[in-house]
Amino acid sequence: MIEKLIMSKNGVHIIGAIMLFVTLILLTGCNKQVFDTKYTYDKAICNYDGDKLELEIKKWLDYDGEQIQIIDKDGSTYLVSANKCYLKS
Repeated sequence: MIEKLIMSKNGVHIIGAIMLFVTLILLTGCNKQVFDTKYTYDKAICNYDGDKLELEIKKWLDYDGEQIQIIDKDGSTYLVSANKCYLKS
């Protein structure tokens, strides 16, 4: 009976789903986050050469590399380095 299930197309899909599930469980067991679910932040705190800049975030966008675009509550837009800023909720 198991041989018939493995040889069918549905069996291949079931085995693939089981392998994916087991992989996800093993990754989360290693203190890894499989899915990033945090997308809302209230403040951005940036430090440029000793000048501390604190922004109230209205909207933010993540770019490839290390840049993020922050639009604050006043409507001003900032393109900043993620290496010099951090987002806080």
